[in-house]
Amino acid sequence: MTVIANRYRLLSPLGQGGMGTVWRAVDELLRQEVAVKEVRLPPELDQAARAELTERTLREARAAARLRSHPSIVTVLDVVMDGGRPWIVMELINGRSLDQIVRQDGPTSPSRTAWVGQHVLDALTAAHSMGVLHRDVKPGNVLITQDGRVLLTDFGIATLAGDVALTQTGLLNGSPGYIAPERLRGEADGPAADLWSLGATLYTVVEGSSAFSGMNSAAVMAAVLLHEPAPARLAGPLAPVLAALLEKDPAQRCTPEQAAVWLRDVARGDVPESVPTVPRGRPRPVKRRRIALMGGAAAAAALCVVAGLMIWLNMRGVPQHPGLKTLPSTGSTSSAPSPAAVKLFRTQPKTCKLLSNTQAGTVLSGSAKLTLRSTARCQWSSPDSAMITLTTYRVPTVKNCKANFDGAVTPMKDEKLNFPKTKFRSSRTAGYRTFSYARSAPDIRPGFHRSGTVFCLTNLLVSVDYWGPQAGYGAVDRTAAYAVKALGAKR
Repeated sequence: MTVIANRYRLLSPLGQGGMGTVWRAVDELLRQEVAVKEVRLPPELDQAARAELTERTLREARAAARLRSHPSIVTVLDVVMDGGRPWIVMELINGRSLDQIVRQDGPTSPSRTAWVGQHVLDALTAAHSMGVLHRDVKPGNVLITQDGRVLLTDFGIATLAGDVALTQTGLLNGSPGYIAPERLRGEADGPAADLWSLGATLYTVVEGSSAFSGMNSAAVMAAVLLHEPAPARLAGPLAPVLAALLEKDPAQRCTPEQAAVWLRDVARGDVPESVPTVPRGRPRPVKRRRIALMGGAAAAAALCVVAGLMIWLNMRGVPQHPGLKTLPSTGSTSSAPSPAAVKLFRTQPKTCKLLSNTQAGTVLSGSAKLTLRSTARCQWSSPDSAMITLTTYRVPTVKNCKANFDGAVTPMKDEKLNFPKTKFRSSRTAGYRTFSYARSAPDIRPGFHRSGTVFCLTNLLVSVDYWGPQAGYGAVDRTAAYAVKALGAKR
């Protein structure tokens, strides 16, 4: 067996990544098992690039060594040179990564995911306080030990504040789908970028799949830049926290202090009543109330509707909304509305302003109260536990909206797999498609029904989801009509 630096005997590989292989090994001096990271040097790199990669590994060791006292960060024990390249010696963790847990066990509950998020956020906050950015937070770099500890590992592309940035040739700084938009845009990044990556990681853990997908790495990165996250179906009370962490604009992203409060509340069952968007560095108190969540994954899924969205409303003759701009006419004769009538939303509407408590009460056939609120998603509940959720997402173009509509219809059609009597309704008005479903919902509560509708208002994706005693499409149709009227009345 290979012995490194005349001390560490390699036993078997534990895992591989873009930057190398991690081995189970024995420290022959102290007679204890350790983990040793071998840096993989691509053979096509020239001498300068190889030296650069070696320097990056040494930087990783320096960064992690500064954080070794934190209980949620894997301890770096040693760094040695052998065979002309560095090897990093770390404590051996008996456990699994979040990536392995999702692949082997499936999605994790919102409360458990929030609990994990608390520990990772605490580790990141400690690193940031010492001037260290992780820059590769992802499910594969978060470990859960057999005794229940949460550990953040692999500061392989960490940046120490004050260090000269290293230019990489042919290597990607980070993992597609977990790289913050500002980093992809080539802008200066900071702690907020790690928070975005944390949000993407928690999304994967609670949903069982990543927030952004594509045929290849380039497509995934384009989705991060151009699209909203894939509609969350299982996140439940964690959904608005994920939305706040995954804000594309770092100036509008939630602060670590806000995220800590919201994750704590979800972890212990207190659902945040609101997730305000405020300037960074100015956290404000977050109101919260405990609500009774009903019945398992299906109940949680109803809390955060699939985000997709599209409309049957004819745009002609509707007053101008301050958040819209008119596209120039091109003389199109297609079945869609003429470009002169098409309005594009320049800003994300305040979703909760599109439906009043009184209107929600009318939809729910009684009184209603706003119980879940974020910029994009809002939910109203009645005393008999009926709920209506309204979601809006602004995307860059009408084409993007249509693509998201197609993506949103698929999970709605999946309802029929578990509930064969699910009914569907599809229509096309003014050139746009609308898709709705309705079914009985004994899985949520005896006598309850579920329904949903998605449609597109130019580049604004809109989705409505209902559960309660009303059968059919009436509840979602009335809510959609209220929302469309509100958008029109403000133009």
